[in-house]
Amino acid sequence: MEMYTSLFVLGLFGGFISGLLGIGGGIIMVPLLLYVPPALGVGLLGMKAVAGITSVQSFVGAVSGAVGHNRFKRINRNLVIYMGSSMAVGSLAGSIASDSVSANLMLMIFACMALMASIMMFIPKKDHADDISAESIQFHRVHTITAGLILGILSGLIGQGGAFLFIPVMIYLLHIPMRIAIGSALAIGIISSIAVLLGRLGTNQIPYMFSLVLVIGVVIGAQFGSVMSQRTPQLALRRVLAILISLSAIKIWYEILITHA
Repeated sequence: MEMYTSLFVLGLFGGFISGLLGIGGGIIMVPLLLYVPPALGVGLLGMKAVAGITSVQSFVGAVSGAVGHNRFKRINRNLVIYMGSSMAVGSLAGSIASDSVSANLMLMIFACMALMASIMMFIPKKDHADDISAESIQFHRVHTITAGLILGILSGLIGQGGAFLFIPVMIYLLHIPMRIAIGSALAIGIISSIAVLLGRLGTNQIPYMFSLVLVIGVVIGAQFGSVMSQRTPQLALRRVLAILISLSAIKIWYEILITHA
């Protein structure tokens, strides 16, 4: 019972972060699921179980968060189609090529991109008006498709979802308003997480009861997060996201240094 309670609370937190910032939450939930339950003395989850649980959490968090942001009309459907489709193609290509490409090299490239993204998020930027319509936003389609392909390939090569990378790309390179970037990122996350979830389901790698309890928390937390995202100043959202991206970059570089130690 203590394990289920812990998973529910962690689901609330992960879902809240998904709804607030538009990231799937796997980069946060994996260490939490690995270290919090044993720290509380309620049990231990192996990496395989954690990977299965987070595949469900990422999908459900993206769906629930996207529904919440869609109520405020923060999702640009064309952006989701162009970037989501190109990322899906790139992820497939990256996954296929991953056997013949040096994992260490690609991980270093990905880590460099994460570091660049964290630096970008601290660059001052004029915020758009909060009442701007998502569907009125114009973006360069070729740039969007190209960015989606590149990020998808890198994500496929190293097995990272990459949401913490493509939100900065949306904001600083495609010039998408912060709130619409968050909402659209969640919708794109639905597309990118389906394949991972299906793969885990097909190979029976999901602990269903643990996942169910966590997902209940995720659904509730994502709704609160999406509401809070609309009420939080855009600068504050950028700063919090910048900190999380920086922590992700540090984590990846730490893994590289440990590997080469």
